[in-house]
Amino acid sequence: MGEREETIYLKHYVKQHPDNKMAWYLLGKEYTIQGKEAKANYCYLQSGTVYEAFERKKHPLLAETPQEAIATYNRQRRKRRYLSRAVLLSIILLAGSVFAPGTPWKLERSLPGANKSAVQAVPAAVEADVLNRTAVVFASEATAEAAGEAAAPLLYGGMKPAYGLTVHQEEQDEWTLWTGAADVLMSVTSSLDGSRSDVRWHSNEACRCEAEPAADAPGFLEEWKADRERQWVLAGAIEHYRQREGTWPKTLGELARPYPDNALSGVSARMSELFPQVMKQLKSYRDEGNGGFNGSSSPPAEVSGAGAAAEPLNAGIDDNLPDEPLEIVIDRANYRLALKSGKTIIRSYAVGLGGEKTPNGTFHISEKVRNPNGRDNGEFGSRGMTLSDTLYAIHGTDEPDSIGKDESLGCVRMLREDLEELYDMVTLGTKVTITSGVLPDHKSQPAQRFKLEPKADETNPSKVYRWL
Repeated sequence: MGEREETIYLKHYVKQHPDNKMAWYLLGKEYTIQGKEAKANYCYLQSGTVYEAFERKKHPLLAETPQEAIATYNRQRRKRRYLSRAVLLSIILLAGSVFAPGTPWKLERSLPGANKSAVQAVPAAVEADVLNRTAVVFASEATAEAAGEAAAPLLYGGMKPAYGLTVHQEEQDEWTLWTGAADVLMSVTSSLDGSRSDVRWHSNEACRCEAEPAADAPGFLEEWKADRERQWVLAGAIEHYRQREGTWPKTLGELARPYPDNALSGVSARMSELFPQVMKQLKSYRDEGNGGFNGSSSPPAEVSGAGAAAEPLNAGIDDNLPDEPLEIVIDRANYRLALKSGKTIIRSYAVGLGGEKTPNGTFHISEKVRNPNGRDNGEFGSRGMTLSDTLYAIHGTDEPDSIGKDESLGCVRMLREDLEELYDMVTLGTKVTITSGVLPDHKSQPAQRFKLEPKADETNPSKVYRWL
């Protein structure tokens, strides 16, 4: 039976008017009538407060904000797809071994009333293990040789991921561009016991063959990258906290305190989940020297007060990404500010400078303040980050035309949207280097901005800022 006429009309309408929350709510009701719960829930999440107004209750998936709920819903939906594929592959491979010539197999179980089937249900514990065993590795080149070398841990490691991707990220000069074009070279799906793996090529150029479409791989990669960014931010906040306080933070809340201790400008539900795992990996790295914080280290004992352990970030596999904490590099020659880890540029923004008044040198973020001088639209914009307790700062501006020019008295000016994203990604103690002739001109921005929900007061009404 085809779809109801009302459903078809509403589907077309929300495509044309994606911001119409009432239309999303009505489409959700249509799917509820049809018994399509997953689709209905997605529409209800898009409808936001309209659902609450008409149903007189909050949707159970709307834990914090609609955006976070939708992201969580999408992540869980993709994981279920990957789980289904991995379980299906395991069943196929198991069936292949069951009915292989010379392989003994008893179809009937001896227990009375048992299900007489060669294929048994997958236990819940095994399903959870599959969901945890996902990984992404990066190849140095978009070639079959480089892809094969990078994929080695996906195929031959002790803990093979249930689903893994090999990816080549766009490069420029000596830099890897995190938000540049990503070429998914291959995917690997392994059986539950790790004895068999299914390898599929997704790049015609790499395999020199007729490759399969990547299907859900780009969406999975996008979500994986978002988690990796949260991991970088958390690792930087934790490490800088340890350097300042001489001890490890016991909870995520210790990193998102009010000004002037606002190492993080906020938190998110997913960062709360990741915090225990990042803490474990950093403690292992610093205390035992077992690896970096990219998911490759063996975690030590549970961190007191950190809560339940999060999912492994990369199935215990080194993703070939740099371990260095996030740093800021400002290039006076081409008016660019980059947030980077090692030779990977995570973000790159256009900035305004002060010519020779902007000093070369190495600094650190010594202060983060929201709405300096009590305004979000004043001469310093909505955010400010002081450099090494000087009068130099990275801040906003009420003169957007000055971006790309030398019109400040030495400070670094940024557009509001760029500044607010950078402010959320860097922590107190972040290293800042001002130099010339090192950054590419590439503008590196993601499809969706990094954003934290503020949890504490980051204003400083007692001070009048006079940055240069």
